[in-house]
Amino acid sequence: MGLILSKIAVVFSMAGIGLGANKLNILPTESNKYLIALLLNIATPCLLITSIAGKELTEETVSITVITMIGVVLWFLIAMIVAYGVAVALKVPRQDRGVYISIINMVNNGFMGFPITQASFGDDALYLMVLCNIILCIWTYTVGFFQINIGTGEFNRETLRRNLKSMINPCAVASFIGIFLLFTQIKLPEFLFSLLESVGQISIPLSMIVVGVQLGQSNIKKVIVNKKLVVTSIYKQILQPILTFLCVAWLPIPTLCKLVLTFSACFPAAVNMVAVASLENRNATLASEGVALTTILSMITLPVAIVLLTTWMGGL
Repeated sequence: MGLILSKIAVVFSMAGIGLGANKLNILPTESNKYLIALLLNIATPCLLITSIAGKELTEETVSITVITMIGVVLWFLIAMIVAYGVAVALKVPRQDRGVYISIINMVNNGFMGFPITQASFGDDALYLMVLCNIILCIWTYTVGFFQINIGTGEFNRETLRRNLKSMINPCAVASFIGIFLLFTQIKLPEFLFSLLESVGQISIPLSMIVVGVQLGQSNIKKVIVNKKLVVTSIYKQILQPILTFLCVAWLPIPTLCKLVLTFSACFPAAVNMVAVASLENRNATLASEGVALTTILSMITLPVAIVLLTTWMGGL
């Protein structure tokens, strides 16, 4: 357990480095767009290709792939329905109902999820988290446009068609390349694999530094005065993962699938949800505040979730 806690402390301390660098103006706010570009266009794609393609294809791999993809689709559907109930119970304004639902339902299981999952649970868990993220990307640019408009009666189909192209990005392409290499068992040349693997290893420190820089930009005093948003964020970061675990723990599926489905629910609101809100002329400011607050809370809840899930796995 001491080794696990040490690993978690190291990973999340990297966010503290990013926060400190932002406050000291070593990494000013404007630097974040370049760090994110490096992370999402180069480092993370390399990590995905080598982590997935480096796996050995077995019957078990095929089985957990199918189970995980079905499981995460069901999770998004159920989470949206429950999130609607939360929004109604909190009596949020109808025009903001879809934004609150999206804050709860859309999880950052890629940008934060990939490096933290690999650092905490290894490449097998990372492979399944990639599958979760593929479903998230499809959901975001299809159902996500309908979801953000819940309560308003509006839905811009032309915007949906125009922005489906956002699904084609370096991380998505790398995911599909990795899965193709895995299922065809095509091996990359040793030099190329080593190069991609080395570049991919910067994903963990870089992603956490970026999170720290983003937190440095957040006005937490402004955010916490919105009590409905605070309650929503607490539900998302604490109750939702617990409910997810209780729903999957008894299922006759592999333990790794249960772990990843639960851990995927532990991540804060996805940043691309803000873009969807903006494109649909919904409350993008509220969406941004939801991302900021859930990300701050995740600095506490994610380490706890990692320890609890690791302990649970060790007890099986």
